[in-house]
Formats: sequence, C-alpha cells, structure tokens
Amino acid sequence: MARRSTGTIAADAVHEHLRNAILSAEYRPNHRLVEQDLSAQLNVSRTPVREALLRLKQEGLVVQQKGWVVRDHAPHEIIELLEARAEFESAAARLAAGRITAETLERLLALIEQMERTDARIEVNQLNDEFHSLITQAARNHVLADAARSTMINYWNFNSPVVFTEEDIRRVNDEHRALYAALAGGDGDAAGAIARTHVHGTADIITHALRLGPRG
Repeated sequence: MARRSTGTIAADAVHEHLRNAILSAEYRPNHRLVEQDLSAQLNVSRTPVREALLRLKQEGLVVQQKGWVVRDHAPHEIIELLEARAEFESAAARLAAGRITAETLERLLALIEQMERTDARIEVNQLNDEFHSLITQAARNHVLADAARSTMINYWNFNSPVVFTEEDIRRVNDEHRALYAALAGGDGDAAGAIARTHVHGTADIITHALRLGPRG
C-alpha cells in the first residue's frame, strides 16, 4: 500500500477542521477565509490550506469571490439537501438497528437526555449532530456514511432565522426517543421510517419559517 504524503495528511486535517467549523456555524455564511491567516492559525503551510479549500469548494461549502468565502446556501438548496439526507439517514438507521453496539446505544441515550435538559441551541445543535453521526457510523457502511456526510448541512448554516417552537422541540425529542427505542430493539424498518420522518419534519419547519410554500 502506498504511503500518503505529509502534505496530503496535513490537507486532510485542515479540511476536517474547516469543514467542522463551517457545519457547526463557527464560520457563518459569507465569512472570509484568508489562506495566510488560516496557515498561521493552523500552523501549516499555505499549500494544504489551499488544497483543503478546493475540496470544500467541490463539496459546495465555500466559493471563490475575490478570495475564499463560506457559501451562503439559498433556503431551497438546504431543503433539497435535507430531502436527500432523509433518505441516507433512513437507510443508515435501518442498517444500524442490526449492527449497533451496546456502547453506542448508551451514548445515544446520554445525548438524548442532554438535549432534553438544555435550552442552549448551540449546545443542542452540537449534541444533535453527534447523535445522528453515531447512528450513521453504526451502519458500518462507508459508502452510505460518505453520502450522508455530503448532505450534512443544517438550518443554522444560513443567515435566515429559523425558530423552533416548544411544540417542535417536544416532537424532536419524542422522535429521538422513538428512534433510540427502534435501534435498541433491532427494528430496522421502524428505525428507518422514524429517521426519514424526523429529517422531513425539520425540512417542514424550515419551509414554514421561510415561507417557501408547500414542498412538492
């Protein structure tokens, strides 16, 4: 097996760091990413930074506008990503029901309880991402995991405000509980159906909040 170069490994690390910063909304839409500043901040040369930014451009997360800028996705684009994500997460949940470990189930339950205890949206968003990522990983299918990762963009990744009502939050928490129960019980069909409904519910909230009209 060919060994990967030091430069490639550095570019991988920079790509992962920047991608996480964008998806967690640490870097908001229209935020400028200056190669020289990132190079100094991450203690790497500009070459791996440039390579990482080119990868992010291919993934649709940054654009070149007199430099590099975090892309501001239009609301309809995020709806389309969520529709695709619903199918990938449904497939992952169905597979995960037969492959998930007791350790992962324990962590999922802990995440649910943490999400139910806090009102801090940033913390909830981070916990929610970990919850869904763990389920995707539990499917043990790298192709599916990469596909799900490519659609992992959230309502907090664009500038238009989306507010979850108390009723929305209760529904989300209930669906997390139901998804956990299906996974713990090894019911793949139920887990897949709940995961799909869960993501579509978020898309519906965004559609309503941004007054996009009914989704076809």
